[in-house]
Amino acid sequence: MNYFYCVRLLKFIALGGLLSGLAGNPVMAQTATAPAVAPAKPLVSSIVPDGKPHKFEARDHQFFIDGQPTMLISGEMHFGRVQPEDWETRIKQAKAMGLNAISFYLFWNQVEPEEGKFDFTGMTDVKRVLKLCQDNGMWAILRPGPYCCAEIEYGGIPYWTLKYPDVKIRTDDKKFLGWCKDYINEVYKQVADMQVSKGGPLVMVQIDNEYGITDPQAADGPGNNNYMVELNKIFKGAGFDCQLFVCNPTHAPEWTDPNYRIPGVMICRNGLGNDTMYNVSKEAIGNYPVFVPEVYTAWFSGWGEPIATRNGSIPEISTWVDYLLDHQYSFNLYLFFGGTNYGFDNGCNFFEPVQTSYDYRAPVDEAGRLTEKFYALRDLLSKRLNVKLPDPPADQEVITLPTIDLKESEPLLATLPNRPTLVADKPASMEMLDQDYGFVDYHKQFPNGLKGTLELKDAQDYSIVMVNGITVGESFRGLGLDTNKITVNQSGPCTLDILVYNLGRISVVVNDRTQHLARKGLLGGATLNGTELTGWDMYSLPYPEGPAHFEAMNHLPTGPTFYRGTFTVNKLGGTFLDMTNWSFGVVWVNGHNLGRFWDRGGLRSLFVPQQWLKEGENEIVALELHDSPTFAKISGGTQIIEEPSEKWAVKLDAPPTF
Repeated sequence: MNYFYCVRLLKFIALGGLLSGLAGNPVMAQTATAPAVAPAKPLVSSIVPDGKPHKFEARDHQFFIDGQPTMLISGEMHFGRVQPEDWETRIKQAKAMGLNAISFYLFWNQVEPEEGKFDFTGMTDVKRVLKLCQDNGMWAILRPGPYCCAEIEYGGIPYWTLKYPDVKIRTDDKKFLGWCKDYINEVYKQVADMQVSKGGPLVMVQIDNEYGITDPQAADGPGNNNYMVELNKIFKGAGFDCQLFVCNPTHAPEWTDPNYRIPGVMICRNGLGNDTMYNVSKEAIGNYPVFVPEVYTAWFSGWGEPIATRNGSIPEISTWVDYLLDHQYSFNLYLFFGGTNYGFDNGCNFFEPVQTSYDYRAPVDEAGRLTEKFYALRDLLSKRLNVKLPDPPADQEVITLPTIDLKESEPLLATLPNRPTLVADKPASMEMLDQDYGFVDYHKQFPNGLKGTLELKDAQDYSIVMVNGITVGESFRGLGLDTNKITVNQSGPCTLDILVYNLGRISVVVNDRTQHLARKGLLGGATLNGTELTGWDMYSLPYPEGPAHFEAMNHLPTGPTFYRGTFTVNKLGGTFLDMTNWSFGVVWVNGHNLGRFWDRGGLRSLFVPQQWLKEGENEIVALELHDSPTFAKISGGTQIIEEPSEKWAVKLDAPPTF
């Protein structure tokens, strides 16, 4: 994903600068020159996955199933962003909108959260979701990475790869390719019998994502495409016999240099929506059909931005889809359903974290309800394909919650483990502490007081400085580059705590030249009046389920603080928590991490899926990193809440300037 950002950043990656961004829907930006032609034959084959082997081909500018020409009209949704209990409902919704296929990103970091430990259960049960596609007569497209982008943490690459600074990611580095091979082999074991040739619904598999924007020519010399060549071997060696493909946006070497094309691998163009784009791409597309893996139904949002304003209107997406149907170009709506960046899973565009909601103004909203955009596209596809579509399933239940009082509170520092994770002279990164997400507290004692200028050299990311448990300063690139210098003035014995919050690792552009930007923690250390501070106690605080214990305190909070409350649910349903009383932090419900809230906007709510609530008493815990809220109260409503966003002092979706 991330076509427009990638275009803006290409020149920086290749030459050290920035390209101008492209904004808006490509169809609306350039009018198609070819006239619309109504095809005489059906656009979509009547053959559907039925448990019997079928022959799927991509040749002669068309897709074929058992010799019948067909278009793939697909919609995207992602593992980890939708509850597994809702998968079948989403598939039925997609079919009712007129789609005949669903595309799935599968994220490596969710499948292999720790090196060598693979998990294909719950939210990553890829075999189950493919079986549901088959049961509902829908073809499937799988996009397993290794790199996906998709505004997910580190683009889907596992955090633990950062423990090996000498390994160059997304190159033909033997160790990195070895990790990729292990991962792809495990994926294949799950989906082998779900390929179309074996009677399953899986017709295409993507190898990596938008590799062209990393500019491999600059990294490895002219025409060197070794990484993708090796990945192709890995996928083939694992046993994949369905059609393999790659995707790229406008500025990619594949379009003009044959050395970047891999025989047997279909090249697809993200964002293609007019004749100009097609003409640039047609030589590379060659004899394959046109397939557009990303037709944007809107856009994502970073903190400090309004919610999903780009490409979002119904006329824009309808015009785009009409163009593709006119030319019989297959496509995938990105997104059909966006969902939620639960927990700490959001990605980051250089230093701008992506918001928790991934609603994306998609045809199905974050709560699983059909939108006006859904019905507009359903009507368009029904007419253009000349088919009678099944009735969509009923909307999922969304409930309100009465005001919840979070009466109990406990300072974060009071929840620190009895022993530090590591004691060392120099502060270690989060990754070297074997920690994936969350916070690290760097603690140091000063028996003779603490006075002068404290400077954090390269802390990643948001850092809260506390003296004797009281917040004395906050440092973050977006607040201003001078916020890394904090004046401290404390006499007598005191303690210094620097709480560093991982806001999400870079998800674009990710390659061997930007991987250093993904490391988190008190990087570069800290100085006091120019002298390096040494001797740190470091505490890993991943908080996957919230604090390990909760002991209510009676005094007024003076630093980052947990708040706890309970509430009763009589009828189950999803709900949107109203976080407008709160500033900056995280919320857990019944031990499930809902994600981040932030008063920078535009998002001011957090979605709770029905599956994480229970009838009767429920627990809610909120971590407020800033001042204590005027009212420690939260309620639940039926809609996303948006407030005006507040721009950052420093541009965050761009490379560092120092």
